[in-house]
Amino acid sequence: MTAKEERAERQNRQARVSGAVWGLLCILMGALFLLDSLGKIDMGQTWRYAASNAVDGNPATRWASSFKEPQWITVDLGAPAEITRVRLSWEAAYATEYAIEVSSDQSSWTTAKSVTDGDGGIDDLDVSAAGRYVRMRAIKRALPYGFSLWEFEVYGKPALAPATPTETESASASLLSEGRPATASSLEGTGYGLLYWPVLMIGSGLPLLLAPKDGGEQVIGLILASLGAVLQLQNLALVGWRLSQVWPILLVVAGLLLVSQALRQRNASPSATDA
Repeated sequence: MTAKEERAERQNRQARVSGAVWGLLCILMGALFLLDSLGKIDMGQTWRYAASNAVDGNPATRWASSFKEPQWITVDLGAPAEITRVRLSWEAAYATEYAIEVSSDQSSWTTAKSVTDGDGGIDDLDVSAAGRYVRMRAIKRALPYGFSLWEFEVYGKPALAPATPTETESASASLLSEGRPATASSLEGTGYGLLYWPVLMIGSGLPLLLAPKDGGEQVIGLILASLGAVLQLQNLALVGWRLSQVWPILLVVAGLLLVSQALRQRNASPSATDA
Protein backbone atom coordinates (compact mmCIF):
# COMPACT_ATOMS: atom_id res chain seq x y z
CA MET A 1 0.00 0.00 0.00
CA THR A 2 1.43 3.37 -1.00
CA ALA A 3 1.69 6.32 1.40
CA LYS A 4 -1.15 8.05 -0.45
CA GLU A 5 -3.39 4.99 -0.16
CA GLU A 6 -2.51 4.62 3.50
CA ARG A 7 -3.46 8.26 4.19
CA ALA A 8 -6.76 7.79 2.35
CA GLU A 9 -7.51 4.65 4.37
CA ARG A 10 -6.80 6.46 7.65
CA GLN A 11 -9.03 9.33 6.54
CA ASN A 12 -11.87 6.95 5.69
CA ARG A 13 -11.46 5.11 8.99
CA GLN A 14 -11.59 8.38 10.92
CA ALA A 15 -14.75 9.42 9.04
CA ARG A 16 -16.43 6.12 9.96
CA VAL A 17 -15.42 6.43 13.62
CA SER A 18 -16.58 10.06 13.68
CA GLY A 19 -20.00 9.10 12.32
CA ALA A 20 -20.34 6.30 14.88
CA VAL A 21 -19.27 8.54 17.79
CA TRP A 22 -21.64 11.37 16.89
CA GLY A 23 -24.46 8.93 16.22
CA LEU A 24 -24.06 7.26 19.61
CA LEU A 25 -23.83 10.64 21.37
CA CYS A 26 -27.00 11.85 19.65
CA ILE A 27 -28.86 8.67 20.63
CA LEU A 28 -27.64 8.93 24.25
CA MET A 29 -28.42 12.63 24.70
CA GLY A 30 -31.77 12.31 22.91
CA ALA A 31 -32.79 9.44 25.20
CA LEU A 32 -31.75 11.38 28.31
CA PHE A 33 -33.65 14.52 27.24
CA LEU A 34 -36.75 12.43 26.47
CA LEU A 35 -36.65 10.70 29.87
CA ASP A 36 -36.17 14.09 31.54
CA SER A 37 -39.16 15.59 29.72
CA LEU A 38 -41.31 12.61 30.79
CA GLY A 39 -40.27 13.07 34.41
CA LYS A 40 -38.51 9.69 34.59
CA ILE A 41 -35.18 11.30 35.49
CA ASP A 42 -34.15 14.78 36.57
CA MET A 43 -31.10 16.05 34.74
CA GLY A 44 -31.16 19.30 36.76
CA GLN A 45 -31.03 18.01 40.33
CA THR A 46 -27.26 18.26 40.37
CA TRP A 47 -27.34 21.91 39.39
CA ARG A 48 -25.91 24.61 41.53
CA TYR A 49 -29.21 25.86 42.99
CA ALA A 50 -30.95 22.60 43.89
CA ALA A 51 -33.94 22.49 46.25
CA SER A 52 -31.88 20.54 48.79
CA ASN A 53 -29.66 23.61 49.24
CA ALA A 54 -32.46 25.35 51.16
CA VAL A 55 -32.57 22.64 53.85
CA ASP A 56 -28.89 21.70 54.15
CA GLY A 57 -28.14 24.00 57.09
CA ASN A 58 -25.52 25.86 55.06
CA PRO A 59 -26.32 29.59 54.79
CA ALA A 60 -23.98 29.93 51.80
CA THR A 61 -26.00 27.63 49.50
CA ARG A 62 -29.42 28.39 48.09
CA TRP A 63 -32.35 27.18 46.03
CA ALA A 64 -33.33 29.32 43.06
CA SER A 65 -36.28 28.90 40.72
CA SER A 66 -36.71 29.67 37.05
CA PHE A 67 -37.64 33.24 36.10
CA LYS A 68 -41.44 33.01 36.29
CA GLU A 69 -44.23 32.88 38.84
CA PRO A 70 -45.73 31.17 40.76
CA GLN A 71 -43.16 28.74 42.14
CA TRP A 72 -42.93 26.46 45.16
CA ILE A 73 -40.50 24.51 47.32
CA THR A 74 -41.61 21.61 49.54
CA VAL A 75 -39.83 19.81 52.36
CA ASP A 76 -40.80 16.33 53.54
CA LEU A 77 -40.43 16.15 57.33
CA GLY A 78 -40.54 12.36 57.20
CA ALA A 79 -43.46 12.01 59.63
CA PRO A 80 -46.46 14.05 60.80
CA ALA A 81 -45.48 16.95 63.04
CA GLU A 82 -46.93 19.87 64.94
CA ILE A 83 -45.51 22.90 63.15
CA THR A 84 -45.11 26.05 65.19
CA ARG A 85 -42.63 28.18 63.26
CA VAL A 86 -41.25 28.68 59.75
CA ARG A 87 -38.15 30.74 59.09
CA LEU A 88 -37.28 31.90 55.57
CA SER A 89 -33.93 33.39 54.70
CA TRP A 90 -34.36 35.12 51.33
CA GLU A 91 -31.70 35.90 48.79
CA ALA A 92 -32.12 39.16 46.83
CA ALA A 93 -34.75 37.46 44.64
CA TYR A 94 -37.51 37.34 47.25
CA ALA A 95 -41.30 37.05 47.12
CA THR A 96 -43.53 40.00 47.92
CA GLU A 97 -46.49 37.64 48.20
CA TYR A 98 -46.35 34.02 49.28
CA ALA A 99 -48.07 31.38 51.42
CA ILE A 100 -46.91 28.68 53.80
CA GLU A 101 -48.94 25.53 53.20
CA VAL A 102 -49.07 22.20 55.00
CA SER A 103 -50.22 18.77 53.84
CA SER A 104 -50.33 15.19 55.07
CA ASP A 105 -50.35 13.61 51.61
CA GLN A 106 -48.94 16.22 49.18
CA SER A 107 -52.36 16.30 47.54
CA SER A 108 -54.57 18.41 49.80
CA TRP A 109 -52.92 21.58 51.11
CA THR A 110 -53.95 23.88 53.96
CA THR A 111 -52.71 27.46 54.18
CA ALA A 112 -50.97 28.02 57.51
CA LYS A 113 -49.76 31.57 56.80
CA SER A 114 -50.25 34.14 54.06
CA VAL A 115 -47.87 37.05 53.45
CA THR A 116 -48.82 39.88 51.11
CA ASP A 117 -46.19 42.50 51.99
CA GLY A 118 -42.92 40.58 51.90
CA ASP A 119 -39.77 42.70 51.93
CA GLY A 120 -37.04 40.04 51.75
CA GLY A 121 -34.35 39.42 54.31
CA ILE A 122 -35.41 36.99 57.03
CA ASP A 123 -39.07 36.15 57.67
CA ASP A 124 -39.66 34.45 61.02
CA LEU A 125 -43.26 33.29 61.02
CA ASP A 126 -45.31 31.83 63.86
CA VAL A 127 -47.72 29.21 62.57
CA SER A 128 -50.04 26.62 64.03
CA ALA A 129 -50.49 23.61 61.78
CA ALA A 130 -49.97 19.88 61.56
CA GLY A 131 -48.73 17.76 58.70
CA ARG A 132 -45.79 15.97 57.12
CA TYR A 133 -45.13 18.24 54.13
CA VAL A 134 -44.51 21.97 54.32
CA ARG A 135 -44.54 24.13 51.20
CA MET A 136 -43.61 27.72 50.53
CA ARG A 137 -45.69 28.81 47.52
CA ALA A 138 -44.28 32.02 46.06
CA ILE A 139 -46.87 34.05 44.18
CA LYS A 140 -45.34 37.43 43.25
CA ARG A 141 -41.72 38.35 42.58
CA ALA A 142 -39.88 41.41 43.82
CA LEU A 143 -37.43 41.25 40.90
CA PRO A 144 -37.57 40.07 37.27
CA TYR A 145 -35.64 36.97 38.34
CA GLY A 146 -37.18 33.92 40.03
CA PHE A 147 -37.41 33.18 43.76
CA SER A 148 -34.42 32.21 45.87
CA LEU A 149 -33.99 31.01 49.45
CA TRP A 150 -30.78 30.55 51.39
CA GLU A 151 -32.61 28.52 54.03
CA PHE A 152 -36.12 27.12 54.50
CA GLU A 153 -36.44 26.11 58.16
CA VAL A 154 -39.45 24.39 59.70
CA TYR A 155 -39.71 24.13 63.50
CA GLY A 156 -42.04 22.09 65.66
CA LYS A 157 -42.20 18.65 67.21
CA PRO A 158 -43.24 15.21 65.98
CA ALA A 159 -46.95 14.63 66.42
CA LEU A 160 -46.31 11.44 68.41
CA ALA A 161 -43.67 12.97 70.71
CA PRO A 162 -44.55 12.84 74.44
CA ALA A 163 -45.71 16.07 76.00
CA THR A 164 -43.26 18.03 78.14
CA PRO A 165 -45.41 20.11 80.45
CA THR A 166 -42.44 21.79 82.09
CA GLU A 167 -41.41 23.39 78.78
CA THR A 168 -43.21 25.99 76.77
CA GLU A 169 -44.31 25.15 73.23
CA SER A 170 -41.70 27.44 71.70
CA ALA A 171 -38.93 26.00 73.82
CA SER A 172 -39.79 22.40 72.92
CA ALA A 173 -39.94 23.14 69.19
CA SER A 174 -36.95 21.84 67.27
CA LEU A 175 -35.67 22.19 63.72
CA LEU A 176 -37.37 19.45 61.70
CA SER A 177 -36.45 20.31 58.13
CA GLU A 178 -32.64 20.20 58.09
CA GLY A 179 -31.34 17.44 55.82
CA ARG A 180 -34.83 16.31 54.84
CA PRO A 181 -35.81 15.65 51.19
CA ALA A 182 -36.86 18.79 49.33
CA THR A 183 -38.45 19.28 45.93
CA ALA A 184 -39.26 22.40 43.92
CA SER A 185 -41.39 23.48 41.01
CA SER A 186 -38.29 24.44 39.02
CA LEU A 187 -34.59 25.17 39.27
CA GLU A 188 -32.70 28.15 37.96
CA GLY A 189 -30.47 27.06 35.15
CA THR A 190 -28.85 28.12 31.92
CA GLY A 191 -30.54 25.44 29.83
CA TYR A 192 -29.31 22.23 28.29
CA GLY A 193 -27.08 24.02 25.81
CA LEU A 194 -24.73 25.53 28.37
CA LEU A 195 -24.98 22.58 30.74
CA TYR A 196 -23.97 19.96 28.18
CA TRP A 197 -21.69 21.90 25.83
CA PRO A 198 -18.60 19.82 26.79
CA VAL A 199 -20.21 16.90 24.93
CA LEU A 200 -19.15 18.75 21.75
CA MET A 201 -15.51 18.51 22.88
CA ILE A 202 -15.90 14.80 23.60
CA GLY A 203 -17.51 14.16 20.21
CA SER A 204 -14.77 16.10 18.42
CA GLY A 205 -11.92 14.49 20.33
CA LEU A 206 -12.87 10.81 20.27
CA PRO A 207 -12.51 10.30 16.48
CA LEU A 208 -9.06 11.90 16.59
CA LEU A 209 -8.10 9.73 19.56
CA LEU A 210 -9.50 6.42 18.26
CA ALA A 211 -8.72 6.76 14.52
CA PRO A 212 -5.99 9.40 14.10
CA LYS A 213 -4.43 10.24 10.76
CA ASP A 214 -1.14 10.82 12.56
CA GLY A 215 0.33 10.99 16.06
CA GLY A 216 -0.33 14.68 16.47
CA GLU A 217 -4.05 14.21 15.91
CA GLN A 218 -4.14 11.50 18.57
CA VAL A 219 -2.66 13.85 21.15
CA ILE A 220 -5.18 16.58 20.23
CA GLY A 221 -7.99 14.02 20.46
CA LEU A 222 -6.79 12.90 23.88
CA ILE A 223 -6.77 16.47 25.19
CA LEU A 224 -10.17 17.37 23.70
CA ALA A 225 -11.93 14.20 24.87
CA SER A 226 -10.38 14.27 28.35
CA LEU A 227 -11.08 17.96 28.95
CA GLY A 228 -14.64 17.54 27.64
CA ALA A 229 -15.25 14.64 30.04
CA VAL A 230 -13.84 16.54 33.04
CA LEU A 231 -15.76 19.73 32.25
CA GLN A 232 -19.00 17.76 31.78
CA LEU A 233 -18.55 16.05 35.14
CA GLN A 234 -17.88 19.46 36.71
CA ASN A 235 -21.06 20.91 35.15
CA LEU A 236 -23.05 18.05 36.65
CA ALA A 237 -21.36 18.58 40.02
CA LEU A 238 -20.07 14.98 40.02
CA VAL A 239 -16.42 15.88 40.58
CA GLY A 240 -14.70 18.73 42.35
CA TRP A 241 -11.50 18.77 40.32
CA ARG A 242 -10.17 22.12 39.16
CA LEU A 243 -8.74 22.61 35.69
CA SER A 244 -5.35 23.35 37.24
CA GLN A 245 -5.38 19.84 38.73
CA VAL A 246 -6.32 18.16 35.45
CA TRP A 247 -3.85 19.88 33.11
CA PRO A 248 -0.67 18.33 34.60
CA ILE A 249 -2.13 14.83 34.31
CA LEU A 250 -3.13 15.45 30.70
CA LEU A 251 0.35 16.77 29.86
CA VAL A 252 1.99 13.66 31.35
CA VAL A 253 -0.35 11.32 29.44
CA ALA A 254 0.14 13.28 26.20
CA GLY A 255 3.92 13.12 26.69
CA LEU A 256 3.83 9.35 27.26
CA LEU A 257 1.70 8.96 24.13
CA LEU A 258 4.18 10.96 22.02
CA VAL A 259 7.14 8.96 23.34
CA SER A 260 5.40 5.65 22.65
CA GLN A 261 4.57 6.79 19.12
CA ALA A 262 8.18 7.78 18.52
CA LEU A 263 9.42 4.39 19.74
CA ARG A 264 6.94 2.53 17.53
CA GLN A 265 7.99 4.55 14.49
CA ARG A 266 11.67 3.88 15.25
CA ASN A 267 11.10 0.14 15.54
CA ALA A 268 8.97 0.09 12.40
CA SER A 269 11.46 2.02 10.21
CA PRO A 270 13.92 -0.10 8.15
CA SER A 271 17.55 -0.18 9.38
CA ALA A 272 20.47 0.94 7.28
CA THR A 273 21.59 -2.67 6.76
CA ASP A 274 18.23 -3.61 5.29
CA ALA A 275 18.42 -0.89 2.68
